[in-house]
Amino acid sequence: MPAVDAADQWCELVIHTATPEVGKQWTDTGEIHERRDLKGRAEGDTRTVPGRPALTRVLRQHIEDERLKPGDLLFQGENGGILAGSVIRHPSSVIRRAWRGARQAVLPPHVFDSPTGKRVYDNRHTRLA
Repeated sequence: MPAVDAADQWCELVIHTATPEVGKQWTDTGEIHERRDLKGRAEGDTRTVPGRPALTRVLRQHIEDERLKPGDLLFQGENGGILAGSVIRHPSSVIRRAWRGARQAVLPPHVFDSPTGKRVYDNRHTRLA
């Protein structure tokens, strides 16, 4: 992240791996989540995603509020582990409720009721995310 007093507050998020929820029966370890390399990337590659200044401020505050240290999960589940549910395809009830509440808070009723963005995954096609 840029320094707090930097003029340019754009940040870069570096994604190292994916940890989708696939179900215990589909993993070699018997765990619900499976750690994988990023789809469409060579083994060990990362994906860099730009973060707008508003996101930088939100993330900086979240990191401070949660007292996160390097290596900690940015968004943690109730017990400090992986947040339940794959955000992209099969969000858990926690993520689904948060997403619904956020959409309802900011969208006019006709947009909220439309199919666009009903699931987090839908944003992939609408370019909202």
